[in-house]
Order: sequence, then C-alpha cells, then structure tokens
Amino acid sequence: MKIVYLSLDNGVPLNGPKGSSVHVRELVNALAACGNQVTIFAANVGEALAPLRAKVIEVDGSGSPDERLPGVEGAGASPWELKVGSLHAAVLDRLRRLQAQEGFDLVYERYSLWSAAGVRAAKLLNVPCLVEVNAPLVEERRRYGNLVRVSEAKAIEADVLSRADAILAVSEGVKAYVLANGADPLRTVVIPNGVDVSRFHPAVESDAGQRLDGRFVMGFVGSLQRWHGIEILVQVIRALLRRSDDYHLLVVGDGVLRSWVESQVQALGLEKAVTLTGPVPHDRVPGLIRRMDVALAPYPLLENFYFSPLKLFEYMAVGRPVVASRIGQIQEVVRDGETALLVPPGDPQALVDQIERLRRDQNLREGLGRAAALQARNYTWERNARQVAAIGERLLRTRGE
Repeated sequence: MKIVYLSLDNGVPLNGPKGSSVHVRELVNALAACGNQVTIFAANVGEALAPLRAKVIEVDGSGSPDERLPGVEGAGASPWELKVGSLHAAVLDRLRRLQAQEGFDLVYERYSLWSAAGVRAAKLLNVPCLVEVNAPLVEERRRYGNLVRVSEAKAIEADVLSRADAILAVSEGVKAYVLANGADPLRTVVIPNGVDVSRFHPAVESDAGQRLDGRFVMGFVGSLQRWHGIEILVQVIRALLRRSDDYHLLVVGDGVLRSWVESQVQALGLEKAVTLTGPVPHDRVPGLIRRMDVALAPYPLLENFYFSPLKLFEYMAVGRPVVASRIGQIQEVVRDGETALLVPPGDPQALVDQIERLRRDQNLREGLGRAAALQARNYTWERNARQVAAIGERLLRTRGE
C-alpha cells in the first residue's frame, strides 16, 4: 500500500529523542519494512538523528490560503486559528497534488490537538483514514497545561473521532476515552506501543561509564514529567544508600523536572550517586538499559492511567529485571513475579524493598530478565505495522465492493 502518514503536532519533532517521536519513526520504518510505501507529512521535522524509510514532506502552512477551523464559531478568526487553518489547507493542497501525481491508498494520522486535517482530506479524496490516538489530549492539556477554547477543541476532537474509518487507541484507557467522545466501538481497536527487538535485545553491548563500574545501577528512561513518577526516585536512592553505598541511579532523558531533580541531587549531596544523561539519541538507549541492574517504571497513582509505556517494552526486550507500578497497561503486559515485580503506585518503600530484594537475589534478576525478553517479542513494531496494514487493506476491500 501507499500510505500517507500525518504527524502535525509541533511538539513531536520527527527526529527528536522523546517517546512520541520514537513511536512515529519506529512505526513508519516497520510499515516500510512490511512492504508499504510511506510518505510523511510533518509539521516539525527537527534534526536528522535517525534514518527513516520514508519520503518526508515538511508542512507549516506558510503562504497557504486561510481556512476556518471546524467547530470554531464567531465572525472573525484569531491569528492562532488562521495558523492552524492554514496548516490544514497546506496539507490538503499537498495531498491533492500527491494523489494526482503518484496516488496513495490511505491516510494515517497521529492525532494532535486541533488537527482535523487527516479525516477532512481523506473524505475529500475518497480514501480511508486511520487515526492513532495516544492520549486524551483535551483532558491532558486542561490538567497539565493552560488549554483555552475548550469547547472548540472538544468539537474538533469529536469530529475526528466520529469521521475516522478506524481509531487505533494505544491503551484500554485511551479506548475508553475515545468511545466516550464519539468513536464507534466497531471501528476502534487497541494497539499498544512496541519495541524493535533487532536493536533492543539481551546481547546488546552495555553503554557504561567509568563512574558506574562496580555499582548496582537502578535506571529510568523517559521524559522527566510529573506523571512519570521521577520525583519518587530521589526518595528511593536516599533510602537505598542507607543500606548500601553500592547503589547508583541512572536517569536517561530530559524534561521539565530535570532542573528540579538536579537541584535536589545537589541539595542532598547525591552527586556521586546519581547520573542524569539528559537527552540522548535513541540508538544509545539499548546500551544504557543494558547497563541497568534494575529498570524502573515508578508511576504515581493517577485517576486515569492511559499510558502505554514505551520504556516498559524496551526494558523487557533488553532482558532487564523490571520494577514497575501496578497500574493500567503495565499490569496487563507483565506477570508479577514472573516477567516483572509490581508495586503499588507512588509507594517509595515498596520500590526500595523490591530493589533491595533484586540486589540480593541474582537468580531472581536473571530469571525475570529472561522471561521479560521472551514476553517482549509479543509487542514489536513489526507486529503493530502488520496489524495497521491489515486494517487498511480491509478498509480498501470494503470500499471496492
């Protein structure tokens, strides 16, 4: 199939290090590896950090005719509305030209706040549109940001969810959200995040700094955000150091809480016991995970845990013993005591106890790691791509009947 992939969120640079960017690249490459031809329309290409098996077209709406956003009422549009509308117009214009010159079979859009470009273009060009939803974006932005014009945002979201030919939710939590906001249950499926087991595997070479030699390393990979539980790790490393000087905390990633973590580490005198790498290219992540003796996913107790943690699949694929919060998709993917150890969300003492247990029991560490690596093979990007392609082919057959 010829697939057009729309990634129109400026906060998701196509060539960025964070999980959302990794998701885009990995799925696109997996779709290409399965024999599909992919063209990416991206609002933010970013720096060239990783190879992509796709043609990339950057769109920003500059110079495009202004177009009103669906669901926006009133006599005049603000500059912000015109900017988003212009992006829609630019995407539609480029898609029309692409369809006339080369043709394509379907549109796949990673849903972003305010974007109805995919479903609108697909209806006009008479091709199927698949929409991937990774979070309840309106509610997330209301909770953690300062979303304005909420009613307009919800109207656009409802329009997208009701008009898409298929909705691909990343978790059961996201599925429940989209169903409550206009999606058809018969056209909605759950496809979790995945991992490339050709790059993330137990035999990968460890990326270890001299500073970590001889230490028992507990590690975290991900964006340093409030909902990832990074704050609790400062408490955990302090408690563990009271039991043994051998402990070290390795934090891989960047985010809004990085400066807070750095200030806490300095204030508590933990500089020799904590390493923060900052942002790293994704191709370094397997080796950094391999250096971890225990990999952590310490999520706090959240009312609606809708995440599909990329870190979990990558930890498991590398064969690291995992200690994670018993919440949401995590407890659906792993078996407590067999492929990971689960703890109550937001409980630092439970984390401490399980990490200490793993430090003392090498056989348990090795057994959990082996079982996790085997389980990770059920959650690959290739498998996701084949599922996406099957949905697309079924939609094309239905239209041809």
